[in-house]
Amino acid sequence: MVEYALSNPVIQKSRVEFGFPEVTVVVLNYNGKKRIKECLGSIFRMNYPQFKVVVVDNGSSDGSLDSVRKKYPQVKTVKYDRNHGFAKAYNMALEEIESEFIVLLNNDVTVEPNWLRELMPYIIYDNEVSAVTPKMLFMQNTCAINAAGGKCDIYGSGWNRGNGEKDNGQYERVEEVFYANCGAIVIRRDAWKDVGSFDEQYFLYSEDLDWCWRARLKGYKIVYVPYSRIYHEWRASNGPIIPLLERNWLATALKNYDSGTLMRLAPKFVALKSAVAAWLLFNGRNVSERFAVFDGFLWNLKMFRDTWKKRLLIQASRKIDDKEIQRHMYNGSLELSLGLGRIKHPITDSLAS
Repeated sequence: MVEYALSNPVIQKSRVEFGFPEVTVVVLNYNGKKRIKECLGSIFRMNYPQFKVVVVDNGSSDGSLDSVRKKYPQVKTVKYDRNHGFAKAYNMALEEIESEFIVLLNNDVTVEPNWLRELMPYIIYDNEVSAVTPKMLFMQNTCAINAAGGKCDIYGSGWNRGNGEKDNGQYERVEEVFYANCGAIVIRRDAWKDVGSFDEQYFLYSEDLDWCWRARLKGYKIVYVPYSRIYHEWRASNGPIIPLLERNWLATALKNYDSGTLMRLAPKFVALKSAVAAWLLFNGRNVSERFAVFDGFLWNLKMFRDTWKKRLLIQASRKIDDKEIQRHMYNGSLELSLGLGRIKHPITDSLAS
């Protein structure tokens, strides 16, 4: 990772005193009655002076939105008639927001009072920064890291940096990261308009990786700030993670790499995915996991026309070449490293159990 320049005296001073711009905090909710209350409670304990809160409800049936309206009448609520998934729900909501800076939060996080004050200077004073992200710790074990920014390997597979590691101060530098986990992120609105919205082809997972990759192609930075801390009630069993990841990782690489890079990586990619498919066939916890790689290929074939149209637009507007993009990537395979035990992750721990 590239350490972010901290020598700017304006940024140093502004961590203590500066004019805070108004932000809009958007919390996405789906059947999270208990968690949304805890999340909003922590938001309203923030010492940030100017913010609005919008709760976007993705077709919940547990009465969570009614409880929000009753306890927090100052919160604007938006209710959709069904679950549109992460990408589309946020896209629809963000179209209506006018604040210069937008905060996206999962409903299963709580934030420290100072978290937003610590983040904002790094996006306010550098127009090349499209997004900033905090250190995310596990709510169940606040000494363990859930995300210190996001990493991506050269095959397009992304993961939370430091996920599952004990927090021993190993990620205490403000630095560029490849992507920001949209469970907690601040986005510059003009960058959002420039880069484009989340890809609604991704119902869930990897939409943040894809958006940040596209932002990087346009010359933007993604910055991780460890002094800003939040807590996440993360669960490895939350939905069909592996099948959706296999679909979305391939689609992300197909869209964002140039043709030369795709051709160079293709033989290694096929060999890697063949090995992953064989491993999952014998170790997957259910049918969808055992055939996740096959399903991912079939799904991408089905969606290829749409993916190709998006790819043409992305490649036509890119400013940064793949050599520079890969400089910020993990020069290897996430999945191979997980299989060999070089990288630890709660998902693989649950597979092994």
